[in-house]
Amino acid sequence: MVQQSRGNGFHLVVPLTSTLGRHSTRSHGRSSPEYFTVALNGSLHGLFPGKKGLRQGDPMSPALFLLCMEYFSRLIKRSTTNSDFNFHPKCEKLKITHLLFADDLMLFSRGDLPSIRILMECLQEFRDVSGLAVNNAKSNIFTAGIQNDTLDEALAMTEFARGHMPVRYLGIPLAAQRLSITYYSPLVDQIVGCIRKWTAKSYPHRPAGAYSLRYSGSGMLLAPGLPLPMAVIDKIHRLCRAFLWNSKRAPVAWEDICHPKEEGGLGIRHIQSWNVALLARVLWNIHCKADTLWAKWVNEVYLRGASLWDWQPKKGDSPLLRRLAGIRDRIITDFGSTHAAIWHMTEWTDSKGLVTSKAYEYFRPKLPRQPWKASIWKAFIPPKYSFILWLGLRERMAT
Repeated sequence: MVQQSRGNGFHLVVPLTSTLGRHSTRSHGRSSPEYFTVALNGSLHGLFPGKKGLRQGDPMSPALFLLCMEYFSRLIKRSTTNSDFNFHPKCEKLKITHLLFADDLMLFSRGDLPSIRILMECLQEFRDVSGLAVNNAKSNIFTAGIQNDTLDEALAMTEFARGHMPVRYLGIPLAAQRLSITYYSPLVDQIVGCIRKWTAKSYPHRPAGAYSLRYSGSGMLLAPGLPLPMAVIDKIHRLCRAFLWNSKRAPVAWEDICHPKEEGGLGIRHIQSWNVALLARVLWNIHCKADTLWAKWVNEVYLRGASLWDWQPKKGDSPLLRRLAGIRDRIITDFGSTHAAIWHMTEWTDSKGLVTSKAYEYFRPKLPRQPWKASIWKAFIPPKYSFILWLGLRERMAT
């Protein structure tokens, strides 16, 4: 994993856009260094250039940075055709050599010195051409199955520190094994931070905060493709329950609250069902062989031409894939056959793919509709009074 330090890069953009056939004077102006002068005692003195071609905060900076990294992608694609380069065993079929997000770069190769040397030469050449250099202090090398002598040489060659799994990337923990509960602490901390903000707003009545839970709460904080253990879900439930009731005693069970208002709840998302719905979208992308690197990689490396609906995970496979297989089996069992399962999942889709809200509607627990919903949840009724009526109709008033 490589962290790039900010450099100039402006002198790379113009020749690159010309090469791509899309030369733009606007990009030239944005990426070229600006000149500054100093007003001293009413007079201008000096003229000196700015040194940051790709300026952070400029609306065009992401596009210009992308152009620079397009050059790097072509450079590494050309260099890895060298017979001395060996792809990472799980990346060879799709010839994956790197992943890029903003100024974070991940490089992949087999753990042999010639392959590592070729990648380092690419970084060196890119630095010479663009001025964008690697920040060694924030870069790591992750290895598996490499002998100590080879590892020592690789560390000396890269000048990177050795990293250890799991590691956090873009807020998501990356691990070679099942994640322990402690690695979900950033998610829990994020929810705690939101609750503190809501508490600081001093709602006139605590149940008004339920609307914050409904629209901004735990359901929106869950990352797609990240299975949540029940222990984490239970902890999130306890935090939200304590915020809502502001006491140890909850007059209404949290499971009953996580129903639509039509069914007697408060319309707060059921976290476990929402997490399953997000994973069902990942499952559908694999089934449809969506035009994403992740879906292509799973189909090539794990399915190997087999149907997703017939594939059986092995003991050593990713915990995420085993969880997806469990959701697949549940859907097949519910609808009676693979054909019926696919047909029903098609009903959850639109032109952009599987709609998570439709999948959630299927997976969430359901209760009979309550006729009194229309009488208490009105826009002109203050939430405090609607909530009191809701408690009364559920026979949960304290007095």
